[in-house]
Amino acid sequence: MFDELVTEASTARGGSAVAAWARVEAAACARRLAAMVAILDARQSADDSASREQWYLDNWAAVCAEIGAAQQITPAAASSQLLVATSLRDRLPKVAALLATGALTYQLASAIVWRTALIKDADALRAVDTDLAAAIADWPPMSQHKTITTIDTFIERHDPHAIRRTQNKARGRSVDICLDDAGGLGSLWATLFAHDAKALDQRLHALAGTVCAQDPRTRDQRRADALGALAAGADRLACLCGQPDCDTTTPVPSSTVVYVITHDDTLTDHNDAIARQDAALDGAQPRLFDKPVRELTLTEALTDTDPGEPAATTPGVMIGGPVLAGPIIRRLALTTAIKRIIHPGNRPPEPRHTPSAALANFVRCRDLTCRFPGCDHPADRSDIDHTIPYPTGPTCASNLKCLCRKHHLLKTFYNGPDGWRDRQLPDGTIIWTAPDGQTYRTQPGSHLLFPSVCEPTAPVLARATTPGAGFTAANTGLTMPRRDTTRAQDRRRRIDEERRENQQAAQLAMANSIPPF
Repeated sequence: MFDELVTEASTARGGSAVAAWARVEAAACARRLAAMVAILDARQSADDSASREQWYLDNWAAVCAEIGAAQQITPAAASSQLLVATSLRDRLPKVAALLATGALTYQLASAIVWRTALIKDADALRAVDTDLAAAIADWPPMSQHKTITTIDTFIERHDPHAIRRTQNKARGRSVDICLDDAGGLGSLWATLFAHDAKALDQRLHALAGTVCAQDPRTRDQRRADALGALAAGADRLACLCGQPDCDTTTPVPSSTVVYVITHDDTLTDHNDAIARQDAALDGAQPRLFDKPVRELTLTEALTDTDPGEPAATTPGVMIGGPVLAGPIIRRLALTTAIKRIIHPGNRPPEPRHTPSAALANFVRCRDLTCRFPGCDHPADRSDIDHTIPYPTGPTCASNLKCLCRKHHLLKTFYNGPDGWRDRQLPDGTIIWTAPDGQTYRTQPGSHLLFPSVCEPTAPVLARATTPGAGFTAANTGLTMPRRDTTRAQDRRRRIDEERRENQQAAQLAMANSIPPF
């Protein structure tokens, strides 16, 4: 079937070719999902599978690490794909069959999996699967909202309590922080209790007023900076007036650690262009045009009247955040401690398991993230792992790397000839070998912006591999942290809770004689 789809797409032209290749893509996606499930089945059929279900890094997480590395995606993204794959095979076989023929997209299949997750009755699930499979072929293009509404129509017909509802607003309170702005900024979106929001508003107002009248920032800019000062545990803002007699210009000490790596010249160079860029961070927005819009010619309106200046200094990078422009780094340096990253060179290993602060800082700044393939967990919140286990392996830069806790446990308990193996080169490059023999190479995160940090350090002799049968043969005496309940038990509990809330809401609506939801 798949070969026929490829042949048809190869001979098609125009819009027909686009549609045909879309079907090939969907059919290929179905086969990729089936390959993921095959890996999970192999893991769960192993002799020691049952004993690992309550491990902190259980069978599911181990499989997610393997398929995540294969696709260069994060473990969370791999887990989402694996959930769709298992649900299609075990719960929605007719919808899965349509995906295999390219008759629907992965996005639609994923939406169906999510919307039908609360259906527990086997007969109701089969009915929904059958009805959806029969109806999908005739669906016109729809928005995301209309697609969800249409799927829910089939679910409500067979199991009304399985429709996924919007959670209680109070239970949905959260704070989301996004650091993906290429300009070195971040966005914060929060839903708080009203009294907490009021207290935060008053606190920001008070902090914004702790600078002198000559501070160049607007009130809104000072409130934004006050939020950063609040996060750092400060009781006031540092004034930016630049006056020597101002008593509020002293930087406020902070116990919060944010790693930002940059070059010396970003902090030490001073010229007119740098001064203008630094000043551009504050004050009111400049006027877009020098005269009223109605007086502009078309050429003037379409011409950039303020092209700005090229970056006067090299940028830096925040661990766990974006690349930062020089002016933002210099602003940060006003109120933070500055430490030089010392390259170890050929320095001999340190005589202990825990690296010194200087060596640990070097490793974190070199790696920037967890070094497992596809993982972007920040290095400052990761463990420092000995590639060759201590004391056989020395405590030196060529034998140390950053691993998030899950991938540290994966390396420790799913290792050996039939598990994960890793080898580290003097420049910090890690070569991983997966259980299936596939190899992956990960380079330190700083190798592009700060290549000098990745210059080779003193080499370490490679570990001799001793053949063995078990994953944990080299970890005698170590114990994996355990969950109180298995992942499957947690999932069933969440489904039961959501169904119970739906049922209670329906009963309350009926008692009050109003339409439910």
